[in-house]
Amino acid sequence: MGLEALVIGSLLATGASVVSGEKSRSQQKKANRIQEKVRQTQDSRSRLAQIRQARMAQSEVIQGGASQGAMGSSAVQGGYSAIGSNAENNIQFINQMDTMQQAVNKRMESANNWSGAASGFGALASIAGSVAGGMQSSAASTPQATTTAPTSVMPRVGPR
Repeated sequence: MGLEALVIGSLLATGASVVSGEKSRSQQKKANRIQEKVRQTQDSRSRLAQIRQARMAQSEVIQGGASQGAMGSSAVQGGYSAIGSNAENNIQFINQMDTMQQAVNKRMESANNWSGAASGFGALASIAGSVAGGMQSSAASTPQATTTAPTSVMPRVGPR
């Protein structure tokens, strides 16, 4: 009767452990999704800030060129283009960082899933060990007939 209680207790504990582990992973996934949305919103703001700064700088170049009477000069056109190119490079960098962060998040989620699976298998192994240990204890307490071979038949082990 003791072995059965041990097995039932182990099964219940393992079931509770697996359920709580799944709930934990579920909550972690939800938190990761929210964190990803926060990051995407921040990246969007950074892109808009780059565009706003570029437009302001370009308008200053145009205003300076107009006030000096050099509106069509290559210096004004070059400055205007350089500002736009710099903004495009900054936005591209933000996009690259966003792509890498998404890859990191996917890997972390996968690692979480594998960790949960390992935890569940560990719990099952623990139950199996408890059951095997209980069976061994039960078998050890049950008297069994033993037979021994005469010593003359048994091979000698070790140095002579």
